[in-house]
Amino acid sequence: MNAAKKIRRFIEEGHDPQQMLVLKELAAALEMGRSFDLSQLYDIDMRYFDVAIDLLKDWRFDHHISSRSKLLEQLLTEIAPEQRAAVSSEEVIAAAQDSKKKSKD
Repeated sequence: MNAAKKIRRFIEEGHDPQQMLVLKELAAALEMGRSFDLSQLYDIDMRYFDVAIDLLKDWRFDHHISSRSKLLEQLLTEIAPEQRAAVSSEEVIAAAQDSKKKSKD
């Protein structure tokens, strides 16, 4: 289960509001490109800290895949336009996410 799903589940289950506030603020900061005071992570329990770290990993991986797919798209446009239709960025992202899921299993 990815970190975003864990956080949603924690919210639905009514976990500790102060712990959840830190996770919500981190998730919002990552999504909106805002700053986040990392010292807040020191104040939460290890269970929530682990989810925060997983959220950071997921966010970084998603940005890495997005950057790679944009580069691939640009290269296909510049180098081999006839191949562009053969591989879309959505296919690259889907393949990367599938390989990520398999590596976690």
